Parts: sequence; structure tokens; C-alpha cells
Amino acid sequence: MKIAYKLVYLSVLINFCVSAVYAQNTCSNVAWNKPATSSTSYSTETPNRAFDGDLTTNWSASDGTGWIKVDLQNKLTVDSMKLYVNQYYAGNTVHEIKVSEDLVNWTLVETITSFTSNNQILTVRFNPVLTNVRGVMVNTPSSNSWVAWYEIEVYSGSNPYKPTISQEGMVLTSSSATNNQWYLDGNPIPDATSQSYTTTVSGSYQVGVSYRTGCTAMSDAVSVTAITTGIDENEEIQIFPNPAKNQLSITGVAKARVEVFNFQGQSIYSTEISGLSSQLDISKLPCGVYSMRLTTSDGIYVKKLFKN
Repeated sequence: MKIAYKLVYLSVLINFCVSAVYAQNTCSNVAWNKPATSSTSYSTETPNRAFDGDLTTNWSASDGTGWIKVDLQNKLTVDSMKLYVNQYYAGNTVHEIKVSEDLVNWTLVETITSFTSNNQILTVRFNPVLTNVRGVMVNTPSSNSWVAWYEIEVYSGSNPYKPTISQEGMVLTSSSATNNQWYLDGNPIPDATSQSYTTTVSGSYQVGVSYRTGCTAMSDAVSVTAITTGIDENEEIQIFPNPAKNQLSITGVAKARVEVFNFQGQSIYSTEISGLSSQLDISKLPCGVYSMRLTTSDGIYVKKLFKN
């Protein structure tokens, strides 16, 4: 009988999907594509269909009662949910929302008792927010239709994918080992996709981590202001010629560690110098603009270097 009912409202479903094929806020929906189970289901209407971000698919139980669960795979803070109703006969329904820290013990946090109909969106907000939520269950003990959902979305109060930046000197390191993109003053730094980035200029740095197609979580900004410290620009340190071709001279510093960084913040040359005058062979460096850093006992000196 369920198949016959669906043929009756097919035209309604098509009209609905023309304007909303995909559920909204996929990037902030922490239940998206997470493992799901249910009390019962049909072969083509499996539990994962309620968490795939696609409003043209649905999960359905085989009768008028049933439950569906999703494993968020982390303990998260949950502040709201959206439930996209798949229901042929409009009528009174009862839906229970339960959460769990361990996927074994479940706590009832909300009961929705209302008159519902197909294509309706039920929005639930939790105040106070729910904490340490690993699993979410939607149980329907009463309905005048089969139990089914086009989509169930779960929203976290904070993005669980948001990276953090640790800083050691001039080196910034992302908490994510992969999928990084570094930013300077809001602009992506070309090819700066490693876990660590060595800063060469003052500014506001962030790292973005892509965690699914079209979704990027941004870190908080880290301000780097003390690139040059301890050494006055007017002192006797000289780096010449600049632009340089093959040889570079450094005078005015008795001992220092010299590092050359490309625009991506990657160290591509390093050496130790001593004596009041030193010569560096930079003939193997490709032509371009670099940042040279001298680390001495008095502080750090940074100079832009042009290589012809």
C-alpha cells in the first residue's frame, strides 16, 4: 500500500524538489553523511538517506512507528535540529528526540506533538544547548502515516572542524595535518598548504581547513607584529647588492643564522655566517622575490630580497 500512496503525491513531491533539491546549511550540519541505523527500513529507503543532504531521497520505516539514529562520531554541543517531514496523510504525530553520550544510554530531550504534513519542516532549538552529544535519535511512537523523513539535520553550537593555530617564534602550525590553506590579512597565500607556515611579514594570519566538498572551517586570526625585533633598521647591517644575481654580501653582523623564505613561507636556504663580512652564493635560487631573515644574539632582522 505504501507504494500506491506515494504515486498519489508524486506531483507534489516534484514541485517541492524543484525549489529545494538539497537541504540547506550542509557545511554546519554535523549529521551530514554520518552513520545511521533504524528500527526498520525499505531496501531503497535506508537510514543514510535521511542524512545525505538530498531532499529527493528519504528514509522510511515499514509502519506507523519506528526510530532512526545517527552517530555524530564525536561528542559535540548541539543547539538545534531541522526535520524535513515525509508524510502522506496529514495528521497528529508524536516525535521524541533523544540523545546519547555513548550510543547505549539515551535521554529524552524533546517531544514534538503536533499536526504535521508532507514537506513540513520542524525546527527544534535547545535552550540550554545540549553538550557531549555523540548520538541523536528521532523516535516516533505515534503517527497516522508511515514513519519517514526526507532529511534530519543536526547543528552544533561550534564548528567541530574549526582548526587552531599554535605559534613558536615565527612558525605557525595548524591543528590539522591535512587540507590546510594559509591566509594573510584575509587573502589566501598561494601554495601555502602545509601544516606549518613560517611568517615573513607582519599581519593577521589564519588557516582554513576543508573538511567536505565546498566547506572550509577557518581558525581564529593570529596577529604577527614582531617580525623584526631587537635590531634597529638604522644600524650597520647591510645586505647587497639587492637585487642580486649570484653573490650576496652581508656586513655589519658578527654572527648570525641566515634563512631565505619563498612567498609560501617555506625555508629554501639556510646557513650560518660569522665575521663582519660574509659572502653567500645564491646562484641556484630561481629569480623572484624572497624574504631573508637574520637571527642574531641581539634579535631578528628581516629584509626583502630580489633575485635576478
